[in-house]
This record gives sequence, C-alpha cells and structure tokens, in this order.
Amino acid sequence: MALQSTPKKNVLFISLEVKMNNCINALVEYFKNEVPKLESRYSWKIPQISDFESSGKSGYQQNIELKHHFNAKWQSSNTENKLALSKEVVADWGGVRGNKDETLTSYVNELIKEKPRTPLKGIASYSKIFSIVDMDKYAIYDARVAACLNAVQWNHDVSTGLAFNYISGRNNVVGNSINKSGFVYQEEFKVSSLVAAGWQRIKRNDTYQVYLDVLKQCLKSLPGYKLYDLEMVLFANAETECLKAMNA
Repeated sequence: MALQSTPKKNVLFISLEVKMNNCINALVEYFKNEVPKLESRYSWKIPQISDFESSGKSGYQQNIELKHHFNAKWQSSNTENKLALSKEVVADWGGVRGNKDETLTSYVNELIKEKPRTPLKGIASYSKIFSIVDMDKYAIYDARVAACLNAVQWNHDVSTGLAFNYISGRNNVVGNSINKSGFVYQEEFKVSSLVAAGWQRIKRNDTYQVYLDVLKQCLKSLPGYKLYDLEMVLFANAETECLKAMNA
C-alpha cells in the first residue's frame, strides 16, 4: 500500500498503521449500521437497456441485478462488444459522458493485464468498468464515494485517518467543481487541511488501490457483505455525511 509520509509539523507523530486502523475501524462501524438500510436509501435510475427487464427502476436490488447482468454480458462478449458495453456502463448507467473511444479502449485493454494501471485520472470511468468485470475485486470510486470516505471519518471523530483524494463532481452538497462549492471545497475538509491536521496523505495514483485495500479489510469484519454493498453505501449516503460534517 503506497502512502506518502506525513510531515510532523506541529502534530504528534502517529504511525501509518494507526491511521489506517482508525480509518478502517470507523468505516466498519459505519457499514454495520448502514448496509442494512440500503434497500430504502440507495437510488440510481437505470437507463433503458434493451435486454434488461428492470430498466427505468432505481432501487438497490435492481442495480445489483444490473451489475450481474453487465458481468454476464462481459464474460460472453468479444473485444468489440466489450467496448460497446463499456460505453453503456460508463455513459448510460454511470452518467459519465465525453470519453473518447480510444480512452474507453485503453481501460478495456488494462483489464487483460495481471496488474492494471489505476491512476487517479479517469478513475470515475474505469472503476465503473472494472466493477462489473469482477465484482469481488473492484468497486466504483467517484466524487461521492471519495467525499463520503473522508466525511465518515470526520463524523466518527477520527483525528488521524486516511485523506482520500477528491475528484471533480457536480453535486452542490458533495462538491461542485464549476462553482467550487460543497464539502470538498470547504477549507477544513480539503485534503491539504486534513494532512496538516495529522491525517495520512495518499499518493494520487495509489488512491484506487488504497481504497480497495481499505474496503477489503473492512469486509473481514463484515461477514456476508459484498464489496459493492460498501461502495453503494458510500455513494448513497454521501450528501448526508457531507452535510453532517459541514453542520457540525
């Protein structure tokens, strides 16, 4: 796990292991309470997909069924069809538009490698593709997930946790990159401010791997839960947790 060392400055030096454990412990307690509520809290409208009968619905269970549907299609597709499916996953279902064909192709090609590259750039797109190819290995990392990871730690009074890197988004509560409003743009919640307060900085291009490592460590204390359950909680509750932190 590649994390950057934190300067001591005026804060008490605390080991990386302690900061990691602080983050995981807070998230485990959070997930224990929140995963059972996903049925009522998760909502993301499924677009019209010709061969998926729950198109147009927005519930937790229907979105899980769609993940499995995408996974089955991926496993039976050739390279050309995988590219078409990646567009459907990223643009239609995920709502991330503007990726060029060559960009999506590069993400698809990474998946045949033993160790795919996972830079911060493009993470909201490629993590969606990765997450439907292997649901037990990969999870989505987007603007809401990133903000919620830090907000949950803050709301659990973690004074020295892991400062996850933010990415551009358009949510006015979580963070709107156009008007620079929301949780991620408030001074005390910026990554630089968290690091100055004693949190651990994560190297930008190691963000995705650290995120996956943290969630998988959490799963060791959460028997019966799935990787996508944890990701879906972070997505569904991002606004609530960010508002709670900002209003504290």
